[in-house]
Amino acid sequence: MPAPQNDARRAALVKGASKAKIKALVSLDGCTGCEVCIAVCPVPSCIEKFADEVPEAKGVYVNYDICIGCNLCAKDCPWDTIRMVPTPTVAMDQTSLDSQLNHDHAVFKQPELVPEELRGFVAKAPKTDPVVLELFGKQNPVVPGLMSPK
Repeated sequence: MPAPQNDARRAALVKGASKAKIKALVSLDGCTGCEVCIAVCPVPSCIEKFADEVPEAKGVYVNYDICIGCNLCAKDCPWDTIRMVPTPTVAMDQTSLDSQLNHDHAVFKQPELVPEELRGFVAKAPKTDPVVLELFGKQNPVVPGLMSPK
């Protein structure tokens, strides 16, 4: 379990995260909001869930300012929906909500499901960076049946 978050710890995490060469990008296409990534992440509040009250809109997002690029979330995601992407490909984004490959997820129709200060993702175009597209192109989010784990 990560140490509790306070202003000094957050400042140290932001400083450390600024040196990370990779960041975690959650594709909402296959995310079920299972919270495995939250459980394995060593950084408090780096990965946060949203829409518990709306099952079809459940998911998680990564706060890029404190993501240290440790790869634990991507390694342990049972749905294979997290990729580690080069930091420059998400440098202008606040969270992984800003970096989505499409706007098909319900959160784009109901942005009130996330904190107001994060809702800028609705106005952003889907991510078109070829590096990110290639990384997610290796993913197969359509699993026979009802999206069983890998």
